[in-house]
Amino acid sequence: MSLMRDGKGLWVAGFVMAVATMAPVWAQSTPVQCVGNHSIWLPLRATEITARIGDILITCTGGTPTPAGQAVPTVDILVFLNGTYTGRTKGDLTESLLLIDEPPAAAQVPCTTDVSLCGWTGGSKGPNVFQGRVLAPNAVVFHGVPRDPTGSSAARVFRITNLRVDATGYLQPDSPVPAPVNAYISMDGFVPAGYPLQVGYVQLPMQASLRSAGGGWTIYNPNGIEFSNCTAVTKHRVANLRFSERFNSAFQKPNWTYDAVTGVAGAPDGQAALGVQYYTESGFFNPSFPATNNLNKAGLADFGTRFRADFSSLPAGATIYVSTVAVVYTNGMPAPAANGQHQARLTASEAGVFAPVAATEILEGIPVVALPVTQGTAKAVWEFVGRDANSNADVDFPVWNSFPGKTVGLGTASVRMRLGPVSTETNASDTAPVARYADAPVTLPLVTILDACPGTQYLVTTSPALLPVVVDGQTYTSPKAFPWQPGSTHTIEVAEAVPTAPGVRLSFMYWSDNGARGHRITVPDWPTAFTAEYRMQYLLNLQVVPADGGSVKTTPIPMEGYVEPDTWVQLAATINPGFSFGGFSGDVVTNELSGWVFMERPRSVKTTFIRAGPVSSTIGISPASGSSPVVQFVATYEGSKLASDLKWAQVLLAAAADGGGQPFCFVHYDVQGNAFWLYSDTYGFFRGPVAPGQVSAKLQGSACGLDAIYARTSTNGARLTVLIALLFKTAGARNIYLRTMDQVGVDTGWVQHGTFNQEVYWALPMSVSPASGSATDQLFALTFTNQYASDFFRQPLGWQQFLIGADPTGGGQPFCFVHYDRAGNGLWMYSSDVGFFLGPVTPRLGSNLLDSSACSVNTALSGLGNTPSTNGNLDVTLKLKPAMQGLKKMYMRTLDPLQIDTGWVQVGTYQVP
Repeated sequence: MSLMRDGKGLWVAGFVMAVATMAPVWAQSTPVQCVGNHSIWLPLRATEITARIGDILITCTGGTPTPAGQAVPTVDILVFLNGTYTGRTKGDLTESLLLIDEPPAAAQVPCTTDVSLCGWTGGSKGPNVFQGRVLAPNAVVFHGVPRDPTGSSAARVFRITNLRVDATGYLQPDSPVPAPVNAYISMDGFVPAGYPLQVGYVQLPMQASLRSAGGGWTIYNPNGIEFSNCTAVTKHRVANLRFSERFNSAFQKPNWTYDAVTGVAGAPDGQAALGVQYYTESGFFNPSFPATNNLNKAGLADFGTRFRADFSSLPAGATIYVSTVAVVYTNGMPAPAANGQHQARLTASEAGVFAPVAATEILEGIPVVALPVTQGTAKAVWEFVGRDANSNADVDFPVWNSFPGKTVGLGTASVRMRLGPVSTETNASDTAPVARYADAPVTLPLVTILDACPGTQYLVTTSPALLPVVVDGQTYTSPKAFPWQPGSTHTIEVAEAVPTAPGVRLSFMYWSDNGARGHRITVPDWPTAFTAEYRMQYLLNLQVVPADGGSVKTTPIPMEGYVEPDTWVQLAATINPGFSFGGFSGDVVTNELSGWVFMERPRSVKTTFIRAGPVSSTIGISPASGSSPVVQFVATYEGSKLASDLKWAQVLLAAAADGGGQPFCFVHYDVQGNAFWLYSDTYGFFRGPVAPGQVSAKLQGSACGLDAIYARTSTNGARLTVLIALLFKTAGARNIYLRTMDQVGVDTGWVQHGTFNQEVYWALPMSVSPASGSATDQLFALTFTNQYASDFFRQPLGWQQFLIGADPTGGGQPFCFVHYDRAGNGLWMYSSDVGFFLGPVTPRLGSNLLDSSACSVNTALSGLGNTPSTNGNLDVTLKLKPAMQGLKKMYMRTLDPLQIDTGWVQVGTYQVP
């Protein structure tokens, strides 16, 4: 198997998509072929850390069923995601499950012990549900899965469900375009070429808005709702908080109901019917599973979607009330949402078990509670408990407020709205809640109390409040009122920045009178508040190791290392000569030279550079061991200063560095010319050049072929990475050697970096339609199926043959033998009448040339078939003559573009009339 890191620093399979597996110890009539697909594309919430992706399906056909009583062979099935896996775990076991053959809920039998004890035998199935294990931060593996071939009569289906991924890093800044989440499959080490499976797409989940008290329109005033402080306000419905879905399943209820009075959760409903989308926070869930390894909790969420509102800068003496339930508006009046409508209830905590908050009173027919206010802040959390399935959800919560007369305002009170619970745990976890979200709030102005009445004191304050202010040389905590005389002068000053938590500070922006940070004021004749406005900033801690390895540029440029909240910052690394880039780590994980970090909290990023050696060298190859007929190697070399200093790089698979007298595979990459060559022992010289990514079957010898389509190279400072896809023609263990030379002539010589067990590339399955018959004139459709999806096998090399006769030698009887030359695009026919081949004739053109006493070829109706094929299907239209009369056998044979000869393979019988 071949693994490599992608642009996010995550492990992915070197080839992807369909999986083809090896035969067990008994003979296989046709190879087992497996294809990966997705069950459904799910929209994922861009702020969610535990976003549940669509199920993955692997469908396998072919092979020979396991004989009765014999052990069914097992495979390891791996899933790699292009993001971090965040499912619930118990140790390294996960809630992610693999189910075999789509069993109904009552027939789902989980493996509850070591997988080696959960095997099947031929004719007798065992457990059909297997738990995944965490393999890497972005990978899950299912060990010991029985895969009994089904033959040609049926298909074996493997469904992988309950996969969760951190969706917070997919969307580009300010981009409305959904971003795909991809999965890559590997079965028992075989990962043939293909495409990644798109198993979800990331979208912004929610729009938060402040609506009028009657719910009818959105408020855009930067001061929110404005009140005069002249008179007291008592339980006034001031506004409505609206959480709106951006797509239909952004808000999801739990798969249970709560008691209307006590709030006690009922038993969770099962969600074990496969392929059904339930629209709850939970995934696949079978309540009958045992508690072993938390199987009884697999897929089960902790609660429905939760909505969080944080109020800040509330004036002293103010009381704020919120509804304990979601409401709907009719003619500007709210009413509690009823069954069948979007419903939510106020709960006591953000991440705890649902505990409904009892209403303290009823306002305008709505149950409400007065929120505790601490230093001008308050918080409310509601849980989504029911929905209208026919529409996107607008979930509304009205807000009331009270404050005494002559209240001195603290600037504008605001509300921060987001989905919750908010968490910093971005990996798979045993204890963190599901679902959970990144801290990505929408901050909106709520209320401004205007100082507009005579007799109000003069006020020096800050926004937010409770920060130090210096007035006439004396330090106070804001807000501070002063009984000044009009016309008197005073000095006011605040700090440039005020730390509030590790990595968090408030940075001064301006005074309300537009004065400098420290300035002199003249007291006016009317009551006035002098307010210093601050903004929150988060620290972006950048570390470069070693300091002389390179540098990192940030866009935008932080102010003394601090950045505004909810800002995307781009990091771009520059490598100094003599180093290579080791990657970003910390809050950004990638091996790419650039990355993004979202500042929803303080962030720390380490940039690592790797010092090159004093001379050019070989670093290593991946994989350095294994066995397969097809493999993608990633070889790494290093120049003394830059990768461009290297002249060439080589990979050799051989019994010894000198070949050892056995067939060897020898690949040469010309760094300066950007071209691949391969030494062909068939021709006795190097063949090439072929550019990376070019469609070509030129690079091959007796031991291997190089598929240049999948060849890639990249540089990273002093390091050169060469990616090659090899197809083997000979079997046996071979040492892996690397070698490079730089432009000053320093040659590393051959350096061994591993051993690989080469297996011969799979024989092409061949078939003919019809496989039997008795007509004199017949079109035979020949199918040559290749298990390796690449244009390598579409190259015009080799030939294809079709024979109807007593046996492959003719058996001393008349026979019909057609040959198609792929390279020359010509049809030929062997005539025993003359003792040699007749031809060539261009396919699909009429000709009488291909005619003998045994048969004749209708060339106008013969040639490459209409069905696309990796190796080229072939139509052969024949007239079978009386000399061929009797029961004959049909044979096919091909020399494919890899120059592997299948030999004659019987594909059917035919009764020649």
